[in-house]
Amino acid sequence: MRVVFCGSGDFAVPSFRAIVGGEYELVGVLTQPARRAGRGGKLRPTPIATAAVELGIEATPCESINSDESLAMLRSLRPDVIAVVDFGQIIGPVARAVAAIDTINLHGSLLPALRGAAPINWAIMRGCKSTGVTTFSLVGPVDAGAIIARAETDIKPGERADELKARLALIGSALMCETLDLLASGQAVLTEQDHSIATHAPIMKKSDGIIDWSVDAETVTNLVHGAWPWPGGQAVLKCSSGKQWPMVIARAELAEGDAAGQPGALDDELCVATGDGRIRILELKPAGKRLMAFKDFANGHRLIAGDRFLLQWSK
Repeated sequence: MRVVFCGSGDFAVPSFRAIVGGEYELVGVLTQPARRAGRGGKLRPTPIATAAVELGIEATPCESINSDESLAMLRSLRPDVIAVVDFGQIIGPVARAVAAIDTINLHGSLLPALRGAAPINWAIMRGCKSTGVTTFSLVGPVDAGAIIARAETDIKPGERADELKARLALIGSALMCETLDLLASGQAVLTEQDHSIATHAPIMKKSDGIIDWSVDAETVTNLVHGAWPWPGGQAVLKCSSGKQWPMVIARAELAEGDAAGQPGALDDELCVATGDGRIRILELKPAGKRLMAFKDFANGHRLIAGDRFLLQWSK
């Protein structure tokens, strides 16, 4: 079966490697062009472009898959299936129709739940106990096509979005190969989604990471883990000396016992009070500094009970 792979981000790499190692005829690889990033503004290739170099495969930078030039190239490749994973572009109807069998996508949720750009983040932030991956036929509305296959997994206690993303990418790579095999054999059964129960996972905004300490402890820890590494669980710690430290909290856990003091305040065990319960911070990243253990930060800055996390910088 002739396959064109369209992918760009880290989530796509395991599927790309699985297809390369499978019994498929990979006739083309499309990825986003290199973008300038970092302080030096150097061009940075996509993870798929980097993986392609490692595998000795040519990946074609594609600014728009819907352009006349890209469409002509796609037609020349005569794909049976166009497989899309973390590509970063909308595949229009003309491009989708080039595939002789189907144009399919791998999504990081159990559709129709969590349609959108950030399903893994929102699964954790909303306190889901399980999630998964879905392959489906691409259509016009985002993530609304008929389902081909799904695989479910529990979300581990304390699992962050980056960790869950890596696990789902591996699970998804196996599901992608299973889906390609079903399509090749003509045994794929497409099931229409129940659009009435669809939920959405919009692209993350910087403000989505601001910690509201007045909510319950579990909601705070879910935000911390779901927002890592970006935008991160954002808070400002105000010490008794008056010094304020903007930071991102990278990992936390629920702490036994009742909260003491106002939400955001540190207690005698240096746990943080919330609106209901308390949390123990395990890792944080002060602005402009490296990621570190909270106990190291607390010792270095001599934190004491009564120091308090704020919603924002205060005067």
